Order: sequence, then structure tokens, then C-alpha cells
Amino acid sequence: MRVYLCGIGGIGMCGVAGILKSNGFEVFGSEEKEVYPPASEILSFLEILPLKPNCQNLSLLKPEALIVGNAIKKEHPEISEAKRLKIPIYSFPSFLKEFLLKEKKVLVCAGTHGKTTTTALLSWVAINLNLDPTFLVGGVMKNNGLNFGVGKGDFFIIEGDEYPSAFFDPVPKFLHYRPLGVILTSLEYDHADVYPDLKSLKEVFRSLINLIPKDGILVYNADDPNLKEIIGTSSSNFQRLSYGKTFDSDFRLIKSQTRLSEDGFLNEVIVKIPYKEKIHFHLKLPGEYNALNALAVLTLGYSLGWDLGKIIQSLESFLGVKRRQEIIWKDKNLIVIDDFAHHPTALKVTLLSLKEAINPDKIVLFFEPRTNSSKKKVFQEKYLQNLKIADIIFIKKPPQIENIPLKERIDLNYLKENLEKVGKKVYFSEQLEKVFSFLSGSRNLLVFMSSASLEKEIKNFLEVYYFYNVF
Repeated sequence: MRVYLCGIGGIGMCGVAGILKSNGFEVFGSEEKEVYPPASEILSFLEILPLKPNCQNLSLLKPEALIVGNAIKKEHPEISEAKRLKIPIYSFPSFLKEFLLKEKKVLVCAGTHGKTTTTALLSWVAINLNLDPTFLVGGVMKNNGLNFGVGKGDFFIIEGDEYPSAFFDPVPKFLHYRPLGVILTSLEYDHADVYPDLKSLKEVFRSLINLIPKDGILVYNADDPNLKEIIGTSSSNFQRLSYGKTFDSDFRLIKSQTRLSEDGFLNEVIVKIPYKEKIHFHLKLPGEYNALNALAVLTLGYSLGWDLGKIIQSLESFLGVKRRQEIIWKDKNLIVIDDFAHHPTALKVTLLSLKEAINPDKIVLFFEPRTNSSKKKVFQEKYLQNLKIADIIFIKKPPQIENIPLKERIDLNYLKENLEKVGKKVYFSEQLEKVFSFLSGSRNLLVFMSSASLEKEIKNFLEVYYFYNVF
């Protein structure tokens, strides 16, 4: 079957392209903007050259289906052309549901925070247990350099996103996935451009829970009051297992302590599981939140009957996901981290975990509020409070922020002025060269944080830093 992916340069869409091509589909696609790593690297690996959007592409290639990414607008020229040519149009979740998920045992990892890392961890465990899974992750796994895999086993492991599937398919992505098992890591208000309040967001998560069959499994974070609320009001009859720090958790995190070793992060973890002594293991991921992500995977895998010892070994060998607390430079004076965090809570826990592990003299943060929610005023006060964790802050103005009405738009000058009032040094991203005056002779942590790639800024910084330190 010949398929054409409209918006193939997105991290999810390039992974879908990989799964489809590995399943024997003939895959083509277009992308309007320049494609950056890691998506560009994945498409290169797949030997798929993204085309520029053009009506003629469909006439020449004659695809049997058009798969549309959720960043694509209805005005896109290939949409109208597909309709003219009567080519069936799908969102990628609906296409997966129709053509790939029917014969699979689907395991969905969802939640406001941590779903990418949790999906990657679960996929890596299943690989190492020789379960030969198919999987789709919203980030690139360091162990294999990909965000997808195709196997002949029963399991399809997928990251569950609550965002609408496409402009013509408003159903949240994860409601297409027919789950046998679900991990819920957290539930907090997000996607302010789609959901007017937390209540509306709770409803879509409740809908996901209600999709789990009687022989299915729900694993949820018992520390999260919003999750406990919606699960407590669900009448569905399936196995429910909790994990967390609370004493009433079925699988309990007792300890998580991270330090920085020569090889990277080393997180000492102790957990208690039913009918077992305390279990000790180490992760290469920093922070209590990553220990909880690993415990969620352990909980689901153990409940599915997977070998406990092999689960632990797999967790310990997992190298992480690119752009999730990724160390990209380390010397005696400076550690540089690239991170995807954008929600104010994720920003907070990421900075605090790095602070605990590294114990820097100064934390320098380069921050871009890039998502549709981040650009809005709804999180402004939370950002103000959590940005105070850093000592020096560089704020990048995100593209198309002017499209947000002024009354609803985050005020970057307000953040700068109020952070300076409490003694923080704050600049806009155009002044990044000022960072070098803060980096001499001490143990510094520099974190680049955005939901989009900051590859150019990081590359420019490292080139100058390397020049200053070598010559």
C-alpha cells in the first residue's frame, strides 16, 4: 500500500513512517519547514526524502491514503488535492488503529509528564525480554538511536498523547489505541489551546480508562490526586495497580538519590513490591520522577508476568531519551544539558533534580516557552516561581507568539522584571554572549530547555566556549 504523510518531519510522524515502511508500506511525505534532528536523522536512516508540499506530489505519486499530522492546517494545499482525487484521509492514530493495532496487545503510556521516557523504558524492557515488540515513542531512544521499532511479537507499545489527532479528527490521540494496558504517570492542566480547564482534561483521561477491557490492566501514580479522583469514579472492572511514594501504593518507591559519575547520572533506587523484599537497582536517569517512571514500567511488566530480574536488568541498561536531561558537554567547570521540559512543573522538577545530582555553584537556564500553552498567560505565575531555581536566565521569544491575543499572551518582560526584583540576572536570548562572564572558574550548570530543538543555539555556544577554553 502506498501512503503519503503530510507533515512527515514531526517526531511522531517520522516514527510512523518508520513503522509503516518496516511493515511493507511504500512511504512518501512532505514537510513545509526545514526538518531538524532527530527527525531529519530518522528520515535519512529510512531513506525518505521529505518533499515540499505541492498538489502535484499526489498526482504523480498516486498514494492510496493520505496521513495527516496534527500540526497541519486545513488550508494545506495537499489536503484539498487529496479530496479532489478522492484519496482517503487519516490522522496517524486513526490509520494505526485501522491497519496495525487490531491484532496487537496495545500498551499505552500516558500522562502530563514523563510519558515519553516511560514509553521508551517499557519498549526497552520488552526488547530485552525478547518479546519482539512494535513501539512508537515521542523521542529518540539513546540505546538504538530510533523512536520506533517493528517486531513480530504480540505487543504494540505506544506513547499516548491527549492532544487532538488532526484538524479534522478532534479525538485525542490515545483514544484511538484500543489499550490492553495503560500507564498513567500524572494529570495536570495543560494544552490550554484545546482544553478550557482541568475538568475537561480529566474527562478525556477518564475516557481512556473506560477503554480498558475487563482482562486489561491500569497502572497509575497514586501520588497524583487528579488521577486518584478519576480512577476512583470509574466503574470499569479491570485490574488496577498503583505505584508511588505513598504507603498505600501497591508498588512503592522508598528511595531515589542521584549523583553525577564519570559516565553520567547514577540514580540509586530502592522499591518495595508485593510479597518481595526491598529491591535495589540503579538508573542512568536523574531524579525521583524518573525513578517513578521506571517503577511504573516495573509495575506493568511484573503484572503481565514478565521476568522480574530481566526487567531490573533492562531498566539498569537503559541509556535515556535524547533531549531528556541529556548531557551534551561535561568538563571540570561546566555541564551542559539539553532538555525538552516546557510545562512549569516539568521545568521545576527537572532543574531541582539536576541541582541535586550536580550541586553546581551556578545554574544558567536558556528557556523558550515554545508550546501553545507556554505562550499563554495561564502559566505565567508558575513560570515566574519556578524560574527562580536558576541563577541566570536567558529567555527566548518563541515564534508566532504575536498570534496569541495580547491579553492572553505570556509577558516575557514581566517575567524578566520580576525575576530581577529577587536578584536574578535575566537576559533575552540575543544576549547569550553574556553567559561567558558567568562561567569562569567554578562548577556551572547550563540548561537549554525548550519543546523544540535548540540545536543552533547550543552549537553556537559550544563553538565559542571551546574556542575560549582551547586558545
